[in-house]
Amino acid sequence: MWVGTAIAENGSSMRGDLEMFAGKAPNTTFVELAQRNDTPGAMRSWRVRYGTCAKPGMAFGDSATYPVIRIGKDGKGVGTVTLRLALPDTGGFHVAVAASPRDGRRVACGDLVLED
Repeated sequence: MWVGTAIAENGSSMRGDLEMFAGKAPNTTFVELAQRNDTPGAMRSWRVRYGTCAKPGMAFGDSATYPVIRIGKDGKGVGTVTLRLALPDTGGFHVAVAASPRDGRRVACGDLVLED
């Protein structure tokens, strides 16, 4: 399982906890990002990407499959996706959260760590 915490950037105050683990079907990966302390009513796009927050790479999986996260009145929101890729056991990954689907400015980022 890969885990990480998205830390606020560019004036944002949100935080998010990410888990990435093997999906139920063979050769799939399930990803969940749970956000908190975010702006009520915001719509956030997000992706797991190769590389690190400091040196980002391409999206892990098809970018179009990641659903927008809608932030509730309590400042919380959850996004989940099942990717048609096997869970990697090596490499570098991070989660990037954008201001909105139309505004790609990053408002949070967190490097992922492979847990035993």
